[in-house]
Parts: sequence; structure tokens; C-alpha cells
Amino acid sequence: MNDHRLFTWEPITSQAFVLGNTFRYGTGVLHHTLTDTMDSARNVLQFFTNSAHSVPVFEALDDGVTTGSALADRTGASRATVARILDEGESRGWIDSEGSRYELTTKGTITLEAVRDSLQTIEGIEHLGEAITWLPAPTRDLDYRLFREAEIITGRRANPTEPFDFVSDRIRTADRIRTLAWTGVPRLTELINEQAIAGQLECEAVMKASFFDTLVGRPEVVPHWRAPAERDEVWRYEGDVPISLHIIDGTVIIWLDERRGDELVVQGALVTESRTVLSWAESLYEEYRAGAELVDPATLPET
Repeated sequence: MNDHRLFTWEPITSQAFVLGNTFRYGTGVLHHTLTDTMDSARNVLQFFTNSAHSVPVFEALDDGVTTGSALADRTGASRATVARILDEGESRGWIDSEGSRYELTTKGTITLEAVRDSLQTIEGIEHLGEAITWLPAPTRDLDYRLFREAEIITGRRANPTEPFDFVSDRIRTADRIRTLAWTGVPRLTELINEQAIAGQLECEAVMKASFFDTLVGRPEVVPHWRAPAERDEVWRYEGDVPISLHIIDGTVIIWLDERRGDELVVQGALVTESRTVLSWAESLYEEYRAGAELVDPATLPET
């Protein structure tokens, strides 16, 4: 049986050696625990969040050697505030100084990157708000920093169909749309088909195979799927499709669903033009399409 430990044993020169997660050197003992690490991490975040000027000062230092007065001018912080940040940063090993000139140490640069990443992640989570509970499972592979500038569109009492209206408007002006979904929205499917027939839109879709079973008894919907099937633009995927999204030109639209019992209720749409999210969505789409097969129009219900 493998014995997984926080630290592995290895020989240490002089009188030092490691046992378990306790460091020993001579007669002294240094305990390094997860609690100590967590307390230290909280302390670091507290330093950077106690003052609105801490991160800007460090970001200015990240650009190269500078002076306290230059930092005050650049960040808008008072000279006293800058001095306090510099003094504490230096005491923590994040900043070096020579005379009146300051620069980040390697530890300071790495710490700034980590803190900035953490704050941006929290910013992304806070920006999503309640919508974070409606995100489909595959989006959890994404860095939440990517959602900081995403647009969240939900239905309002004055306009409960606002998400669908928004997507419809995007479709009308689009050149290309790719859809990966477990279900279809009739008004959007009809619009996509109309735009495609008019030669104004290039379209294709990968749908959960069981969706096509729901077309039985819905003759008004079937033609909107038969036409693209005849153009070899629709694939059926045997298996779970845990997300519904559109890639419209360079924009990704992810439908936000809330599970209520056995039903999924659309709560809104997340819209982003992030290149990273676009690349992720395109890869996900291609993965499902590669495992799908073209829909045979003859298998669709008669109208």
C-alpha cells in the first residue's frame, strides 16, 4: 500500500532531517501544518485587501524599479500610505530597496500574481451572482476569472422573454451559428432555419438524440429540423448533453438552467466574447460532433 504523506523522507546534510510533516534541526523542531499555511494565506490576502492602494502599488512596482514619490503620483495614494505599504512589503520579503528606490523581489512578483488571480476569481464569482448556481456542469472546467465581464441576461417581470429576444437579435445579424444542446427552442429554430434558407446564415447543430423523440406530435416544429437535416447540418448525439450553448460568430451564449424536480427551467443566458471561452466552446462542440452522427431526414416524424 502506498503511504501518501505531505512530505516524503529524504536524507538531509548536517544535523537536519525530516520525519512525517515535522522538520527537525539539531534540538529545535519546526512544525509546518496546514493550519499555519492557511493562516498565512489569509494574512497575505488581508494585507492586499485592507487598502485599495496595495495592489496598484505592487502593480506599479511590477513594471520596474521606482521611487515612493513616483508610486504616490501614479496610484493616487498619499505618500504616507505608499510608505506603509512599502515598509510592510519589505518586511515580508516582497520588496527590496536601495536608498529611495524600490523593486519587487521574486517572491513579491509571484505573490502579486497569486493575489491578483485570487481577487479576479472572486470578482468573477461575485459578478455571476445567483447565475453561478445555474451554470451547466461543463463550465466548471473554466476559470471563473473569465466571467468577470460576461453579460448575464435574465427574464424580468416587464419582459420575461428577454434572453430569447436577445439571442434572436444576435441570430438576425450573424453570419454563422453552431449549436450544442439537449433541447431546442422553437422560435429560435424557426428563425435559424429562415435565415439559412435565405442564404444569410451558415448553421449547424449537435443535439441530444432523445430530443428528436419529442418531435412526435409536433408537426409545426418538424419542418424546422427536416430542412437542416436535408442540408446535412444536424447531428444526433447518443448520450448525455449536459449543456445548451450557441457559438454565434465570435460570441458564446450559454443557457442558464435551474433544476426543479425532474425539469430544467431556463433562467437566462450568459453571453461572453472571451477568446478563451470561445476556444473552449469550439473544442467542446467539436468533441460532441465527432461522436455524433448526421440526422437522417427519413427518421424524423411525418408532418
